[in-house]
Amino acid sequence: MNPTREAADANLVLTLEEISNLAAEEGKPADTLLNVVALIAARFRTDVCSAYLLEPDRSNLVLAATLGLHPKSIGTLRMPLHEGLSGLVAERLLPVAVADAREHPRYKYFKDSGEDEYHSFLGVPLIDRGVLQGVLVVQTKDPRIFREEEIRMLAEAANQVAPVVSEARTLDRFIAPAQEKLWELARNVWWSWDQECVSLFRDLNPVRWRELNQNPIALLNETPLSEIERRAAELALHSRINYAYRRQQEYLNDDHTWGAGHAGVLRPRPVGYFSAEFGLHESLPIYSGGLGVLAGDHIKSASDLDIPLVGVGLFYGQGYFLQRLDEKGWQREEYLQTDVNQLPMQPAIGVNGEPVVVEIATRGGSIRAKVWRVNVAAAIFFCWTRMWPATRRRTWKPHRGSMAATRARASGRSCCWAWAVFARSRPWALRPAFCT
Repeated sequence: MNPTREAADANLVLTLEEISNLAAEEGKPADTLLNVVALIAARFRTDVCSAYLLEPDRSNLVLAATLGLHPKSIGTLRMPLHEGLSGLVAERLLPVAVADAREHPRYKYFKDSGEDEYHSFLGVPLIDRGVLQGVLVVQTKDPRIFREEEIRMLAEAANQVAPVVSEARTLDRFIAPAQEKLWELARNVWWSWDQECVSLFRDLNPVRWRELNQNPIALLNETPLSEIERRAAELALHSRINYAYRRQQEYLNDDHTWGAGHAGVLRPRPVGYFSAEFGLHESLPIYSGGLGVLAGDHIKSASDLDIPLVGVGLFYGQGYFLQRLDEKGWQREEYLQTDVNQLPMQPAIGVNGEPVVVEIATRGGSIRAKVWRVNVAAAIFFCWTRMWPATRRRTWKPHRGSMAATRARASGRSCCWAWAVFARSRPWALRPAFCT
């Protein structure tokens, strides 16, 4: 690479002054986001720059600011993470560069967005403090092959503006405050052993709550905002939502715990707890008997006491089966496929800003798995996903238990698609090497 091109690439890095000037003087988050996309578009000399923010369900992106697309699409253009190139960026948590987006199999056309005349696409994730906030996208009218240097520099620029975007995302009300707090409660398994919180979700829709196996993520995913607001107004739920949210935050931020005074020596090297199953909650069918219930209660107790403990278990793609008796008295079982989009999971982000992937060499070949994170009260929980073909069936279903269905007690800890790790969130953090 010649010195002139290196100097040009160096100029793509945003200065501290530019970052500080992004926040709108009036404090309007929408203006702040517009400043972000305008700065990126000018610096990278693209025809379009757009910021898509992750909605509270963490399953959809919404266009929050754009320079180049039609302004009326802001706040109305939504896409699930499994659709479109922007969704692909959010799924992979890695940059996606396409010279001609229309030729890509994940391309999706959105009517009235005004993107008809644009061809190239470069999207990078917006990640703040290890949590995905959204996706930053640049586009050009002419097909363009983005160089590795350009991709790297846009990713670095995204890392620089991510805290600004995160703050704007928090302050702006793309969603109602009540819905935002409900999602915050649902994404932390703490709700499962707090009876007031359980009753709060049940009162939103008692029938569907029972049919969805008491899964708040699934309930909120299918309930429109208008319905939530209607039920909250009818049953005077707003004060209860605020009360539950406040108690959750007090629990998470409490520093005066038993563990803080008696188990501080364990923080650098926490206790490891291995179990083939964890009875966390019936909406997480990763247990089949008393062993799992006991393991789940141990994790719950460790969280309440603030004892640094790491639990390692398995997540089964189909989980424990549903049981029924036929007309002749024989047991019939039904395995249901678990939808990870209906669980409180998000990809774990490493210190390098990329998704954590672990690889282990075995006699049958290498095992590679993506790590997911689940917030479990004051603990965090990492789980491995993307099963490897050679051993897929081994973690597809738990062992068959007795004829009587065993339910997990209302305790709370969470798992995912393969090995899972629980960890106390403060004051230490697990490193990816620990998972191996």
